[in-house]
Amino acid sequence: MLGILFGLYVVLSAVLLGLRYRKSPKDWLLRVILVTAFPIVGWLFPLFWPKDLHRDADEEFSDYVTRQQEEHQVRRIGVYSRMETEKELSVIPIEDALLISEHQTRRRVMIDVLKQDTNHYLEILQRAVSNEDTETSHYAVSAIMEVKRKMLLALQDLSVQYENNKQDEYVVRTYAEVLKGFMSSGFLDGRTLLKHRYTYLAVLESLTELAENSEWAYHEKVHVELELGMFAEAETTGLLYIEKHPFSEDAYLCLLKVYYSTKSAVKLYETLDRLKRTPMRLSNHALTLVRFWSEGA
Repeated sequence: MLGILFGLYVVLSAVLLGLRYRKSPKDWLLRVILVTAFPIVGWLFPLFWPKDLHRDADEEFSDYVTRQQEEHQVRRIGVYSRMETEKELSVIPIEDALLISEHQTRRRVMIDVLKQDTNHYLEILQRAVSNEDTETSHYAVSAIMEVKRKMLLALQDLSVQYENNKQDEYVVRTYAEVLKGFMSSGFLDGRTLLKHRYTYLAVLESLTELAENSEWAYHEKVHVELELGMFAEAETTGLLYIEKHPFSEDAYLCLLKVYYSTKSAVKLYETLDRLKRTPMRLSNHALTLVRFWSEGA
């Protein structure tokens, strides 16, 4: 009896599968073997599931993998951000470290400074020279001497290049920049500083002749001439600055500074009126000065 039922089951299954997979004998044979080897239960295998169910399962698995990847990515970013935040919070301002930290920390800070471009830390190094910790002070003195040595070598080299290439804008500009840095380093006594200012002024004069579009050179020249008490020359440079750069607010501000320094009220207000009539959009700094002087200060 069971054999007859099993035979009917196999025949019926073969017929049903034949109708479903008549275009693919291999698929038909595979499924017939499966349902024959596993009566009734074989029909429940995934091989007989509709394609939509397969697709949904694949999509669910894909979504699961994607979610896991995103979660790991978020965790990784979170850890990285936390590490960066901790790193930022652990940074101590150099000035504070030299004042309030223990000697060991001060020395470590100075060593870190020495590993970087010490030109950017000259002011801090000069403060550190008088630090109560002798080793910290020693590091600072060593760094300053090294910076001074490099600056002197650069100045000597550029001085020779400048004398031989006064028409080379790059050489002239570089020489001017190095001179300015050396003068602001605090290494020079009054007499030497005065000497370098005159040299700087001559280099700036060359630069304004070579590159008339160099606003920086005009700006610097006006201020150096004022520092040297060369008021007539400063006025001439200021007027030339405006002539070459009529839409530069800095040009007008430089000339205003000249007339303020020479107490030339009439010329100051004339320049102020010229500035007001220009179509320029002034910065907050310039607007503040214009309002200040316009109120009759």
